[in-house]
Amino acid sequence: MKYFTYDHNGNGFEYHKTAEEAKKYAEESLDFYLQNDDENNVDICWGEIKESVHSNDAALELKGK
Repeated sequence: MKYFTYDHNGNGFEYHKTAEEAKKYAEESLDFYLQNDDENNVDICWGEIKESVHSNDAALELKGK
């Protein structure tokens, strides 16, 4: 999974397989806030994961794209 969304006031960090899926999830999250008159608490972002850190038996490894 190379894409993510982050909704600070909602479900937090989510992984996605495609950019389109991440963008759609972000848009749906925004729609939820707008439909519930809660536009003052919107803090959503989405994008591509370029690097990440993974743990394997307590050894951390930086993984590139």
